[in-house]
Amino acid sequence: MIPPMRSREALVTGVGVVNAIANDFESFVEAMREGRCGQRAITGFDSAGLRNPRACEAAEFDAGPVYARRDRRKMDRSSELLLAAFDQAVSMARIDLRSVESARGAVAMGSTLGGAVTGFQYYRAAREGRRRPSKLRDHSMHAPGYRICIESGFLGPNLVFSTACTSSNLALAAALDLVRTDRADVVVAGGFEPLSLISCAGFSVMRNVTPGICRPFDRNRDGLVLGEGSAVLIVEADDFAARRGARGLAAVRGYGLVSDARSMTAPDPTAAGPSTSMRHAMDMAGLSPDCVDWVCAHGTGTLLNDRAEARALRQVFGPRSREVPCTSIKSMIGHTLGAAGAMNAAAALAAGRGDYIPPTIHFEEPDPRDPVACSSVARTGAPKHVLSNSLGFGGSNCSVVIELAGDSGVRE
Repeated sequence: MIPPMRSREALVTGVGVVNAIANDFESFVEAMREGRCGQRAITGFDSAGLRNPRACEAAEFDAGPVYARRDRRKMDRSSELLLAAFDQAVSMARIDLRSVESARGAVAMGSTLGGAVTGFQYYRAAREGRRRPSKLRDHSMHAPGYRICIESGFLGPNLVFSTACTSSNLALAAALDLVRTDRADVVVAGGFEPLSLISCAGFSVMRNVTPGICRPFDRNRDGLVLGEGSAVLIVEADDFAARRGARGLAAVRGYGLVSDARSMTAPDPTAAGPSTSMRHAMDMAGLSPDCVDWVCAHGTGTLLNDRAEARALRQVFGPRSREVPCTSIKSMIGHTLGAAGAMNAAAALAAGRGDYIPPTIHFEEPDPRDPVACSSVARTGAPKHVLSNSLGFGGSNCSVVIELAGDSGVRE
């Protein structure tokens, strides 16, 4: 049975973020405006033997405030990152989640490896004969979301998506569906990803990590840099937000989700998948390509991925693909894998707060075969309709349209 649709809008009323360049949303706004680079030497584990011993680690993140509010034993870093961003988002939204009818509250998250840090610690200890089952408490990817359910009292769905780099864009899409189908009034949506030896070693073996710096869409790009962090959005139905007098910072308007069905690692060179996902997202949002003010791209900095996305932009926007502003925030915060889509959404909200378009730092020379409108410095502007792309391993493509609020907020 297909759930009935209602004319409800999915408003974003709060956002929290932790990554390599910021530990809160306001700092994120300024860090991106300045074009800050989060790449630094890895401190969380021994990086010897990696293709690049530097990454965008959230080295200045302090989990102390997370534990100060919770009398609990040690968590996995994934839960620490997520709960820090969650606390910020709830505070900004000024919402008491316990006031939400329990069955009408939901959680939707995206991650690639979830609790990989303590899971790997358990594996190593077990090999030495020291079994510590408590290390597996947060190993499952659903565990951080269940922590939010326990704190909020939410009895609705606790969803976790692991579709590679599209994971948290899919979480935002699920939040939109839950609101529009009248299955939830409030959805805590986002993504989380810890920096782990497993992911760094895996990407090093595939040799798609740059030995230097990440320069998305640049002619001389040679690979990605991994990052970590969490971004969380409070997504509310517009009628629920109106009853409590909440202001919408933005609205999730539409999404597109398609597969390439071609390769487990390489993108389809025809770019049919990402171009279709963008068109589907705009169709759901009721927009034409001419209405898109800014593309917050996937932009990993690898040769093939950036080429495919640039070609998709040309297929969707035509000659305007050379003009519509395009940004890859991975040049600043690294590739946060399953959290990448939620990071893009946080970047969109930051741009709306600061009236600027974030830069693609390290961008120096456009690729003559596949040029896009990137800038190495922030551009002044007040984007309204943002198209956020995520392209994942296995051929997963997910695009989301976000409408940023004006001074009066978003309300239908």
